[in-house]
Amino acid sequence: MEATATTRVPPVPAPVQLARALLAAVAVSHLVVPVVMWARQGELRNEIAAQHPGFGAAEVSRSADIAVTSGAVFHGVLLALCALLVWKLATARLWTRRLTTASQVLSIVFSAFSWTSSPMFHVVIPIIGAAQILLLALLWAPRPA
Repeated sequence: MEATATTRVPPVPAPVQLARALLAAVAVSHLVVPVVMWARQGELRNEIAAQHPGFGAAEVSRSADIAVTSGAVFHGVLLALCALLVWKLATARLWTRRLTTASQVLSIVFSAFSWTSSPMFHVVIPIIGAAQILLLALLWAPRPA
């Protein structure tokens, strides 16, 4: 008789499961940001006009279009990266933890740019930043992670 070897996959530790849930929430925020920017283009145009009083209507409109497009591309890339990492963190590979750490640290740094460029997201930036910091702590601090 042949013995069949069964491979038992160890369960994902609770801190990593929570980190994955937080990362999924961060991913959703990257989906929401460009949608909100697109929906509130009028407010965005007003902010640009206030920050650059020398701009004409065409320049303000073009600047708002560029902001919405670049925001969609930037947050789309981060959405895809976060989604990939939510999936890959369960594999317990060191590279996934390192890439998650690097991407979230950079995302926190880039949030400072968003903070200074527009008050549109002042309410959510600190909340998402806190979630990202907690996510990083969960990946590195507890022994089971």
